[in-house]
Amino acid sequence: MKIPNPLRLPLAVAILIFSSFLANKWLTDSSTLEPASEQAGMPAMEGSLPQDPIDRISFYNAVFAESRPSDRVAQIITSAPETWSQDSLQVALSWAEETENSALAALLMADMAERFGKGDQGTEIARNLVFSAAENIENPKAAAFLFQQGKLWIDKGLEKNPNDIELRNALIIYQSEYLNAPMQFLGTLRETLSIDSSNVETHFIHLNLLKKSQQWQKALDKCKKLVSLQPENPFWLYQTSDLYGFLGDSTSAKIYLDLAVKAQRTQKQTN
Repeated sequence: MKIPNPLRLPLAVAILIFSSFLANKWLTDSSTLEPASEQAGMPAMEGSLPQDPIDRISFYNAVFAESRPSDRVAQIITSAPETWSQDSLQVALSWAEETENSALAALLMADMAERFGKGDQGTEIARNLVFSAAENIENPKAAAFLFQQGKLWIDKGLEKNPNDIELRNALIIYQSEYLNAPMQFLGTLRETLSIDSSNVETHFIHLNLLKKSQQWQKALDKCKKLVSLQPENPFWLYQTSDLYGFLGDSTSAKIYLDLAVKAQRTQKQTN
């Protein structure tokens, strides 16, 4: 999945992704921070997404619950897969992108890759499906279907290369957002960091999981780690400032805020 600046390192990151998703779904603004829970760990939460297999028709019904595709697109996507041509899928994909239907676009990209793509597309498709699922989490059936499809691509990719960091990061999102399985995603996260302890995206995912579970001190420590990896990235500096402010350390908050402003100014001058 492509990730916009300023979170790209060569990722760099943001799964939060991750795309705008990462930039919007995962980020917790300081104005939304709440007192930390007394629970120090990451408690398992009851999942709200369907865990039973979702078929393609159910996915379409969920995606088009409030809007309808054009007649041409409807004809293409409901036809038998063996009748698809690359041109027809491209027509449907272009329509999905133009109408900002990210869920349908993610599926059609996977269809294109499976039928007409190259063998090296698996990681990108897996990540696109998983991150699009997380982006569409308010549509449970659509999100569940995309998560399920994404997991199939993840499994195929990790079978070839168990150390693929981008796939492993997508797996963490699947385990945390779809399965709601803390023991699983924490295990995968630790293994991933043991493979590459400086991967910015993995640390960013961890940061947002820590914030989600209101582990503010650990989140602050993770921000400092990200600052050490990308000292000139104003995003991490702003995040660190926010967390210091929330924890009541106004002096440190001001220091990091000043650093963030300076880094952002420098970034604009060099771009």
